[in-house]
Amino acid sequence: MNESVRIAVCDDLDKERQTIVQLLSEYLDQNNLYVLIDTFSSGEDLLNSDISRYSLAFMDIFLDGMNGMETAKTLMEKNKRLQIVFVSTSIDFAAEAFTIEALHYIVKPIEKKQLYDVLDKFFEVFTSMRTIEVKVGRLEESIYISDILYIEAKGKKTLLHLKNGILEASQSLTEMREILPAGEFCMPIRWALVAMKEIMSISGNTVKLTDQTEIPVSRGKKEEIRKTFADYKWAAMRRRMRGR
Repeated sequence: MNESVRIAVCDDLDKERQTIVQLLSEYLDQNNLYVLIDTFSSGEDLLNSDISRYSLAFMDIFLDGMNGMETAKTLMEKNKRLQIVFVSTSIDFAAEAFTIEALHYIVKPIEKKQLYDVLDKFFEVFTSMRTIEVKVGRLEESIYISDILYIEAKGKKTLLHLKNGILEASQSLTEMREILPAGEFCMPIRWALVAMKEIMSISGNTVKLTDQTEIPVSRGKKEEIRKTFADYKWAAMRRRMRGR
């Protein structure tokens, strides 16, 4: 995958950093997500790191030295794609936070449901915007991962069955599997990679997709595919239930 998630947690209190990291870790484990988390005790330390690595940052407002608001403004100037979540003991900076288009503003003490709702929102947007680079002849095209229904092997090449058509790519199915996000695609049969979110049902020896396409399931993979799909649907259901 050409884009991964790395989260920064910036708070000058060790206990507060640990609380956020613990809640993040629980969420990531429950949703089978692999994300790197880095912690910082000051805005200066965060700004001196490789800012381009981060997709999301949790920022305390009242930091020693440069405060969280000043730090966030500098961060977003240097990394346009970075999403900021402010955490503070006061609501005094909430209005200013949204003038710089912060993802959210959380008042301490942090509640698990509130943090989980913010993460659901972030990952929903992040997932829809992810792309992979596909070789089409001598050129490369960026394809939204969310547009892929399934990928079919065609000799040493592949056919990408998208929501708006079919694209022939120079990469093999093995190469495609390596660049796609783990846990979001399954291989019910050796010649096809299927997007989990596009599966409507699994019955008998076939996987039925949202466009009514039916992909056969190898006899030896029936139980594996059923379990993988059940785990994926259960994680999605937990996220929806939290959003109620």
